[in-house]
Amino acid sequence: MTDEIFARDAEADARAFYLQRAFRAVLDAMARPGEVTEIEPVAQGDPEDAAAAGLTRAALVVGDVVLDAATSVAVAGAEGAAAASVMARRTHAQPRALADTAFCFVPEDVRGDEAVAAISALNPGTLLDPQLGATAIVECRTLMGLDRAGVRTGAVAGADAATTWELTGPGIKDRSFITLDRIDVMEARAARGDEFPCGIDCIFVDSAGHVVALPRTTHARREGGPAWAM
Repeated sequence: MTDEIFARDAEADARAFYLQRAFRAVLDAMARPGEVTEIEPVAQGDPEDAAAAGLTRAALVVGDVVLDAATSVAVAGAEGAAAASVMARRTHAQPRALADTAFCFVPEDVRGDEAVAAISALNPGTLLDPQLGATAIVECRTLMGLDRAGVRTGAVAGADAATTWELTGPGIKDRSFITLDRIDVMEARAARGDEFPCGIDCIFVDSAGHVVALPRTTHARREGGPAWAM
């Protein structure tokens, strides 16, 4: 018997390491709600996909991690159908309506009523199948919080007003605070009134690659405002 030695595929290796790093960052964010993790804001593949989908390159990286042929995708906004087609071509996920999708992207420029309508429409799952609850990937211009070392990090950009939120719940020791310019999404999330185990998960990402996750079990209270239990 002779041993065969196969040359490594550098492109395949780069793809695997790229996905592993991004997956780890998203997984850590979900495990520790409110903690800021980071992904490389440079997506592999067609460099035109981000612009074609109306998304930042960092959001595209999150899409590469969470989407595949077994999932579905929608993109909020007037150009959502065309954008979802781009994501479907890139990841093989199935384009779906907002109410039927597993993952929904809310681009930076989709704000106010359009963003609220998208978050309100998402499927919360059922008591028998809560895992069917959707995940919203929401782009921010401002996103600030503490990283694992307790250092305040993130990005501040654009003229949109930012609000600070106190977070409590599973995965958070005592409480955590985040600041972001997505009061539209946060209030729409609260207004849904989902009861555990049903609900939606949210992943916030800015163009610099900072990521914060709010699972459905996270309670959010706007500073100076009431507490909302999800």
